[in-house]
Amino acid sequence: MQAPTLLGLAVMPAPYRHNQMDIHDRWLAPYIQSQRARAIFSAAEIDTRYSILPTSDFLADEPGTKARNDLYMETARPLAAEAIRAALAQAGLTPADIHHFIVVSCTGFDCPGLDVLLAADLNMRPDLRRSALIGMGCHAGLTGLDRAMLELAARPRNHVLLLAVEFGTIHFQHGSSIENMVAGAIFGDGLAAAVIGPHTPAAGLPHLLDTMTYTEPAAQEMMAFRLSDKGFQIRLATRVPKVLREVVPPVVDRFLAQNGLQRQDIRFWAVHPGGAKIVDYLQDALGLSPEDLQFSRQVLRQYGNMSSVTIFFVLDEILRRGNPNPGDYALLQGFGPGLTIELALLQWG
Repeated sequence: MQAPTLLGLAVMPAPYRHNQMDIHDRWLAPYIQSQRARAIFSAAEIDTRYSILPTSDFLADEPGTKARNDLYMETARPLAAEAIRAALAQAGLTPADIHHFIVVSCTGFDCPGLDVLLAADLNMRPDLRRSALIGMGCHAGLTGLDRAMLELAARPRNHVLLLAVEFGTIHFQHGSSIENMVAGAIFGDGLAAAVIGPHTPAAGLPHLLDTMTYTEPAAQEMMAFRLSDKGFQIRLATRVPKVLREVVPPVVDRFLAQNGLQRQDIRFWAVHPGGAKIVDYLQDALGLSPEDLQFSRQVLRQYGNMSSVTIFFVLDEILRRGNPNPGDYALLQGFGPGLTIELALLQWG
C-alpha cells in the first residue's frame, strides 16, 4: 500500500494570550498560595500561553465539572469549525469530501459530541464514519494519525479529518499540591485539524509511513487526569522525565529498525514538549543537538503544553520553518498516561 499523505494541517491557539508570569501573579497565586509556585512557573521555560478564558474570574469559585464542560462545548464548536475549514482549504477539499471524522480530546466531552455536532454544522456527508478518541491524554494526537492510516489502508481512496481540541486551563485547580502547581505552570489551550488522504506524489507533502504504541505498565500511575467534582485533576509525578529518558531510546531504535532506519537518518525530531525537563532529558538520551529540538522548544515557549494538540503545533513549525526536502524523514513522539509512548514516522515526497 502506498503511504497516505498529510494534505492539510491547521493549528489554532485559543483566543486569549497571557504572559507566563501573569498567569501566576494575576490568576493563580491567590488560589495556590505557595511560595514555591512562582519558581515553578519561572523554571517552566514558557513565555506565553493561550486560554479560552480572558481572565481568571471563571476559576475563582472553583466551578463544578459541569460548568467547565459546558464552557468547553460552547467554545470548542465554533473554534473547531474554523480550524477544520482552514485545514480543508489547504487540502483543496470540502466537508462533503471527508469519509471519516476523528475527534481527539481529554479536556471535555458530550454525547452527542463534537463529531456529531460539527458534522451537522459543516454539512458533512450523512454516511460519514466518526470516531472519538476521548480521555487518552497527550499522546492521543498521534493515536489519531494511526487511526487515519488504518482507514486509508482499508479504503485507500478515502479522506480522513482529524481534529484535536484541548482546553486545559479550564481545569486549573485550587491548592498548593505539586501536581496543581506544575499543571498550572505548563498547560495551555489550542486546537489542530489535519486532513489525511490517498498517496499524493506531489513534492512538499509528507507521507505517513508507520506508527507505534508502547506502554510501560509499571509507570501507569505516574501520569493521569482524574475526574473530580471540580473538573479534572492532574497527576504528574516528578519522575516522568527520568523514566522517559530510560524507556524512549530503545523504543525509538526498535521502531526505526523496523523501517530500515537509524537515528542519523531522521532530519526532523518532533518531540512532544510535555515539559522542559522532558525535552532536556530526551535530547541527552537520544544524542540530539539543540537544533534537533528547536521546534519542540519553540512551541513550549510560545504555547505551553496543549496536551494532544501540541505535537501538531510542532509539526506545523517544521512544515513552515524547517524547509523539508523530498526524502527527509520526521519522527513524531508523544507521551501520555499509561505511561504511553506514541510514535509516527513521516517522509516528504
